[in-house]
Amino acid sequence: MAVPVAQQRKLTQRSGNICAFPECGLLLTAEGTQEDPVVVLGEIAHIVGESPNGPRGASPLSAEERNRYENLILLCNQHHQLIDSAGALATYTVERLQAMKETHEQRIERRLGGRPNAAPELPPMVNDTVYSNVLPVTQMPRYIFGAPCAVGREKEVRPSAASAGVMAPFILREGRLWAFQDLRDTRNPFAEVVACAETERFSAREWWTDPDRFGWYVALLNRSLNKLTGRLGLRLDHEHHRYYFEPETAGVERTVSYRPLNASKATRSVVWQPKKRTTGVARNYWLHRAVGLRFFLIGGDQWCLSIRPELRVTSDGFESIQAKYIGRQVTRKKSRLFNHDLLGEVQFWRDFLGKSSPRILFPFGADRQNLIISTSLSSGQVRWPGIPTEHDMPFKNVEYVDDLFTWAEGGGLNEDDGLSDEDDEDAEEMLR
Repeated sequence: MAVPVAQQRKLTQRSGNICAFPECGLLLTAEGTQEDPVVVLGEIAHIVGESPNGPRGASPLSAEERNRYENLILLCNQHHQLIDSAGALATYTVERLQAMKETHEQRIERRLGGRPNAAPELPPMVNDTVYSNVLPVTQMPRYIFGAPCAVGREKEVRPSAASAGVMAPFILREGRLWAFQDLRDTRNPFAEVVACAETERFSAREWWTDPDRFGWYVALLNRSLNKLTGRLGLRLDHEHHRYYFEPETAGVERTVSYRPLNASKATRSVVWQPKKRTTGVARNYWLHRAVGLRFFLIGGDQWCLSIRPELRVTSDGFESIQAKYIGRQVTRKKSRLFNHDLLGEVQFWRDFLGKSSPRILFPFGADRQNLIISTSLSSGQVRWPGIPTEHDMPFKNVEYVDDLFTWAEGGGLNEDDGLSDEDDEDAEEMLR
């Protein structure tokens, strides 16, 4: 009576393709010829003999039971012959072979990390804080101002530098210039090209619910990002909508200082030419740290800024390389960013953009028109199995503490103070 195929399969899987004889370790398949590519070296041996007249055959087991997995052990040819040889029957008893089989299959289970016929043991649940790559916006400009513009092309508009440090993003739409500055004021940065007396003012919330005007509002926010990143020395990659570092000197790598996850100060390469590990020879391309920044509206009126770490590849530190030649390089590097590594990249960018302060300020010239973003990463509490110990590293610099200067810069600017648009109208009337 032959051993059923199902019983053979079960035995070979539990044995891990290795001879069960102690300290043998022989793999039971090998490469063969083109005609017979796999050579099977393993043999199925019976613990209780297949027949009553065979080795260790004296047993009440039925013929069917003798050919079941429980009575079978997988061995190499040499050890199969050994246990069945007449001189070794006294040594390799039924009890010893059963123990040999059990010990070997348990060793295979431990090596593979499995437990057959048992529910997997789940790791204990833990309470943990999960951080995102999103920064909450604590104040948005309340109003958008629009006025007829005498200039038809945006490149021809030159905002005046009346107020040092003030950002003046703008867009031209439908013959009007739109900005966050109050264009009714004859001292506004665009006074030379707009009709101040014909200025219209709209509530930002009105635009958020209008599909067309919403796009205009986002365009103004993106222009604001261009101003911020430009002041920080970043360049804009128009094609991929991201900001990146460029060498300060041709052919010279660049580093910047920042506050990492768990130390007060560190440096990070932002433009570098990779070297081959084996030879140390420079490769024929340069890598640049880059970031994708995007404003998005969640809920009714809560805005956020997402930070998406990226990489830019150039041939010499300046000239970009076609995407089809760099996809694998960038994908390979980004695929290695897990947990702590990705959090470290996000930490770098929020620290750099916020200058190690509690907030990123976009000064538009009026306190309650300024755009303010908190540099505290959005987070949430979860109950889950956690992450592997080797990746479970601390994050100490979660919050930035105000000093005298950042407190003065942000004081009173990041709260609505409970005032509504109607309150603003009343305040304007009182000032007239």
